[in-house]
Amino acid sequence: MLTCYHCGKILFGKKVLGQVGSSIYYFCSEKCRSAVWNKAGVKNLEDATISSEEIKTGSNYNSFNRTKVCKSGSPSKLSVQGAEYSYSAKTDRVTIKVQNISNTSDSMTGMLRLELFLSKNGIYQPGASVSGVTLAVSSEYEPLKKNYNYTNVTSASLKKNTPKTGTYQPVLFVKELNEDGNWYVAGFANFPSPQKWNL
Repeated sequence: MLTCYHCGKILFGKKVLGQVGSSIYYFCSEKCRSAVWNKAGVKNLEDATISSEEIKTGSNYNSFNRTKVCKSGSPSKLSVQGAEYSYSAKTDRVTIKVQNISNTSDSMTGMLRLELFLSKNGIYQPGASVSGVTLAVSSEYEPLKKNYNYTNVTSASLKKNTPKTGTYQPVLFVKELNEDGNWYVAGFANFPSPQKWNL
């Protein structure tokens, strides 16, 4: 159940999103959001404003996870910043956007792709096993060299699977193709709140 970060009111229908510090919160109205911003001393409101048109945003977790060790002995390590997604029930299309994906490991990665995952186990913890459903998978991206990054990545694709009715924690995975032919988590971003799905 989602509630307003300021007044605690239960949220139904359209919601207002706002950034406070490095975290994203839901509000019942712009009035409540402004009250929190004023208290927090937010001056640049344009940077802190987030679209509320069915867009779930998650840039409060800048995290990474390592893949299995490649034959070279150098596992990939990717940081993910500024992730968001939107889903249109009318067109069944999922759009994923990421501001920055950086390769902070000591070697080049394998091929990369984005996966929007709906977890039944809450927020993702590095190395943990998860259960749920993969909502969308992007096309593949070329390997990243050491200290290189992708910026302003946008991927639009049809929904891959339909989740059963329930509440899920959205997680964005950046996966790497390993030499064994499998895809492993190399980076991730947890979105701020669980979402109820009923498609």
